[in-house]
Amino acid sequence: MRLAVYGSRPDGHANVVLDLFGADAGHEFVGLLDDWPENAERTIGGLRVIGGIAELARLATEEIEGVVLGFGAASGRLAVLAAIEAAGLALPTLVHPTAFVAPSATLAPGAQVMPQASVGPHAQVGRGVLVNTGATLDHDVVVGDGSVIDPGAVLTGRVRIGSEVEVGSGASLIPDSVVGDGATVGAGAVVVRPVEAGATVVGVPARPLAG
Repeated sequence: MRLAVYGSRPDGHANVVLDLFGADAGHEFVGLLDDWPENAERTIGGLRVIGGIAELARLATEEIEGVVLGFGAASGRLAVLAAIEAAGLALPTLVHPTAFVAPSATLAPGAQVMPQASVGPHAQVGRGVLVNTGATLDHDVVVGDGSVIDPGAVLTGRVRIGSEVEVGSGASLIPDSVVGDGATVGAGAVVVRPVEAGATVVGVPARPLAG
């Protein structure tokens, strides 16, 4: 499949995707996508920026068959996913060989499971979700579309994560925790009570960030 990577930071997640999955015989990366004008001339690993969201329909007929998300933030992922799907492009699922995904787990289109990550039995990982390096999703976890689970985060059994949620590096969520859409769980936080939609929680135990 001929793929483009959305994102062009040479020190960002696009570089990670190309490095980890560029040798996959089932995919051919042919270019980068970016909507920041100052990034129009960027090149990573010999791939150049070939367009942005507004050009997806043209690219779908001329150059590419699918798109991989190459940015690590949760914010904005749903809009990019919707544009890719509206253009009729595929969202391939990427799983690193060193990751573990239980046979009963489900990965929606566009999900990425990075090195040493674990997705446990009956877990459900939504569209465009990034399960980053060394993150753990235990049994029956549900992660909503467009969310990002940062390196080393631990989601214990039956945790429910909404859409476009960011769970910071090293955070821990106790069993049956619920995190609402668009929330942020800070790095190292320990979630022991529900997190409201749009809230940012930090600390041990996690509490709403004072504003």
